[in-house]
Amino acid sequence: MSELTRRDFLKHASLGLAATGVAGLVLRAEAKPTAASKNIEISESVLQQMGEPPLPIVMQDNLKPTQKSQLGPFYRAGAPFRAKVTPPFEPGTVLIVSGRVWAFDTKRPLSGAVLDVWHVDHNGNYSSGDSSDKNGFRNRARLITSESGYYEFEAIHPIAYEPNPGFWRSAHIHYKITHPGYKTLITELFFEGDPKHDIDPLFQTALMVKIAKQQANGQTYESAIFDIVLEAGTGMQGD
Repeated sequence: MSELTRRDFLKHASLGLAATGVAGLVLRAEAKPTAASKNIEISESVLQQMGEPPLPIVMQDNLKPTQKSQLGPFYRAGAPFRAKVTPPFEPGTVLIVSGRVWAFDTKRPLSGAVLDVWHVDHNGNYSSGDSSDKNGFRNRARLITSESGYYEFEAIHPIAYEPNPGFWRSAHIHYKITHPGYKTLITELFFEGDPKHDIDPLFQTALMVKIAKQQANGQTYESAIFDIVLEAGTGMQGD
């Protein structure tokens, strides 16, 4: 990548979506935005311009370890490495999530962290996670952070759902983050303003992010920033 800056690389490597910066691996550079939501114009005109934001001049001294959550019964190992979590023609509002993974001990970003992300579809269902099924890893993916700890993926805004009668989950995206020398973190991203927060027993205010409404070529999409902080050690964070 000697002839290109990282920002130039992201602009040219498929719609500005995440690239790893590790061993030259590009996360699904050929992935296209969700056609059913009519957001092709959004991704082409906006995401190409996003790129990777610069690091702050002063490393964040106020970082705190990210709160953990439960793994839940719907995690499945082996999701494909890609920056577009949704398959083609997935209904829903396009959501671009980005952020950095930080080390709590050094207050510096962690390159090469592996993120598993998974969420429900617009009907409140998780995919099976069966590799023999072409839709088995629908709305599931893995990512690797860049040399500056950055990640970015395209999903849809998941809905609230009721996994058991009377037990509601507000809209959320699951995360599992691993990095050598740091505790594995299981956590979730929640969205500000979701009406089901009050009846979701697993909701945590500290894991809630703001949603920005964006416009491009007459279409609307959402964006959110979710930074993650890992603790040094082994095992599960918070043990």
